[in-house]
Amino acid sequence: MLTRTQKEEQVAALKTKLAKASSLVAVDFRGMTVDDANTLRGKLREAGGKTIEYRVAKNTLLKIATRGTTLEPIEKHLSGPTAVAIAYDEPGAMAKVLVAFAKDHEKFKIKGGVVEGAAADLALITAVAALPGRRELRGMLAGTLQSPLRNLAGSLQSLLGNLRNALEQRQQKLEAN
Repeated sequence: MLTRTQKEEQVAALKTKLAKASSLVAVDFRGMTVDDANTLRGKLREAGGKTIEYRVAKNTLLKIATRGTTLEPIEKHLSGPTAVAIAYDEPGAMAKVLVAFAKDHEKFKIKGGVVEGAAADLALITAVAALPGRRELRGMLAGTLQSPLRNLAGSLQSLLGNLRNALEQRQQKLEAN
C-alpha cells in the first residue's frame, strides 16, 4: 500500500507527463503475460522512440492527474485493471501499434482514450490507426510538390533537345551548301 506522500509524488509525476501528452489511450491488460507487456512496450518504442510511453497506473491517481486538463475525458474509461499508453507527439503511431497488438492478443482490450483533446472510443482510435503517419504525409506532400516540377523540367529538357537538334540540322545544311 502506498503512503499518501508516495501517491502525491506519483500524481505529480503523472501530471508532468500528461501535461506534455497529446494523446492518451486506456487499455485493459487482464490476462496478458509479462512477455506480452514487454513485447508491447518494445513495439511502442520502435514506433515512437521516447515519444510514446506505456505504463500501468492506479485509476484514482490517473483521475486526479487528468482533472482540469484536456485529457480529462479519459476518466470514463478508468475502471478495472488499466494501463495507459501516452503519446507525446504523434497519436497515429501509438494507435497503429495498439490496434495491431489488440488484433493479435484477444485478451488485450482498448477501452478508449483522448486523441488531441477529443474523447475517443475504439472506433475512433482504429480510424486514427488507419491514417498515414506524419512521415508518410510528408512524403506524399513532397511527391505532390515534386511532380509538377519534375514534369516542367522534363518538358524544358525535351524542348531544349529539340532546339539543339534543329540547330544541328540547320548547321549541317549550311555547311553542305
